[in-house]
Formats: sequence, C-alpha cells, structure tokens
Amino acid sequence: MLKYHNKIFYSIAIFILIIDQISKWLVSSNMSLGQSWPEDGFFRLLYVLNTGSAFGLFQGFTDVLTIFSFIGIALILYLFFKAEEQADFYKLGLALILSGAIGNLIDRLVNGAVVDFISVGWWPVFNLADSAISIGMVILAVSILFFNKNSSS
Repeated sequence: MLKYHNKIFYSIAIFILIIDQISKWLVSSNMSLGQSWPEDGFFRLLYVLNTGSAFGLFQGFTDVLTIFSFIGIALILYLFFKAEEQADFYKLGLALILSGAIGNLIDRLVNGAVVDFISVGWWPVFNLADSAISIGMVILAVSILFFNKNSSS
C-alpha cells in the first residue's frame, strides 16, 4: 500500500504529466510546425519538433535517447522507492523529474521527436516537461546539499 506522502508525490507527477501532454496536444493540433505566436517578441509560442535532447543537443539520436529515457525513469523510480528517509523536498524533485522524463518519452515514442513550444528570448525552445526536469534537478540538488536527513550534522 502506498504511504500518504508517496500518494502526494505520485499525484504531483501525474498532474504535471497530464498538463504537459495537454499543452503539447494543444500546440500540435492548433499550430503548424514552425509557426510562431506572436510572430516576434521576447516570449512566444513556437512549435518545433526536437529529435535531440535538452537544448537541441544530440539531434537525430531519438532511439538512443529513448533507451536512456527508460533507464533514467527506472533510476528515478528506484531512488524514489529508496527515499523513505529523505526530505519531502527530495521526493518533490524526483516527482518533477519523473513527470518530465515520462512526458518527453511519450513524445519520442508517439512522434519520434519531442514537441517544444516555449520560446523565451535567446534560450532554446522548450516545453513543460523540460521545465519540470530542470526545476526538479534544482530542487533535488538543494535537497541533497541542505536537507539530506541521512547526513550527519
């Protein structure tokens, strides 16, 4: 049986995953590939397909990235199951990373590429799953550095 706190973190992961998939569906079904709204500006919706990883690195390595996604998701789940003594902040970071990894994996399996659509200035186009992974990584790092219950004080 899932513990109460675990239910919260799975709920967060599922909620973020659903919002990610809905946002990608809305963009891909209402915009043409390469279309930008507005056409100019610092913040835009820009529909692109990314066959690489974060920041457009490793373009065309979808199969390898798909395999690494499965391995990464398995590792995240392992860490989550072993996180009983960790701070809730640590588990939150894992939940965000998990939701983002699954969201982008779904894209790779369904589309052969990840749907990206958030364009902010000079930064590479990204999506909500990428944001969840990035925020989750920061939370995880802060948790390990400052809130680790297993560290001696």
